[in-house]
Amino acid sequence: MRIRPETPEEFPLLYDFVQRAFATARVCDGDEQDYAARLRAGDAYIPALALVAEEGGRIIGHVLFTRLAVRWADGREQPALLLGPLSVALEHRSRGVGAGLVQEGCRRAAALGHNAVFLVGDPAYYGRFGFRPAADFGIANTNELPDPDVLARELTPGALAGLAGGTITLEGF
Repeated sequence: MRIRPETPEEFPLLYDFVQRAFATARVCDGDEQDYAARLRAGDAYIPALALVAEEGGRIIGHVLFTRLAVRWADGREQPALLLGPLSVALEHRSRGVGAGLVQEGCRRAAALGHNAVFLVGDPAYYGRFGFRPAADFGIANTNELPDPDVLARELTPGALAGLAGGTITLEGF
């Protein structure tokens, strides 16, 4: 398996790929492909952190890491990243594709100077990559999502220390 950044020529293919992958996912709202396209079209998009996993020249997985900010009531912001959606082709699940994309994405994000990543997902799955509830850091989400499902990971030790009282708004949720 090779992990690399997506290319603009692949956007239509990736739209279909995300749609197919989520059609067989355990949790799906049917809008994941549109959500990925909106993230890609916005200012939060980071081409170097929009990754595909391929095997034999075929895309088998995809993930986006986009810009996000932790905000305080006084307007101050701390930059961070949002991970998602993470998509893996049905026939390649439980083979380390998703894990590879998460780990490589976090590695690349840290190398680019990013300090923290947030996501909405299964704590049991993402916990093995060092993600824990954002509420553990004292950070609330404004989307009224269940606190256990809004997860955070420091890419730089201590990056989220002192952010208690901050909030995040997860676009599209």
